[in-house]
Amino acid sequence: MQNTSATMSSTSSTNKNDSKDLKEGLTDLKSDASAVRDDLNVLKEDASQLTTHATQHAIEAVKTSAESAGEMAKSFGENAKKCHESVRAQVAERPTTAVVLALGVGVIAGRLLARK
Repeated sequence: MQNTSATMSSTSSTNKNDSKDLKEGLTDLKSDASAVRDDLNVLKEDASQLTTHATQHAIEAVKTSAESAGEMAKSFGENAKKCHESVRAQVAERPTTAVVLALGVGVIAGRLLARK
């Protein structure tokens, strides 16, 4: 009978230890889950800030590109106007040369297009 009571006492002690280990494990698991939740919230905030920063950077890039395109268009228009004035002045100075040159360009263009 002594062996039976010793075995029961040992089993009871083992159950208490297992229960204690289980409670500690559950507490650790809850703590880890809370830490993961906190980390996810921080990650979410960081992603939000990154998105905001990237959007602001993209807007600035578009503004800069639009300004550059506007300046290029203005410059192109000014250059086209200068070229037009230059050609008009040369045609006014030498009308016969302009007509012969235009005829030559027309003949060359006609032959190139006729080859196809």
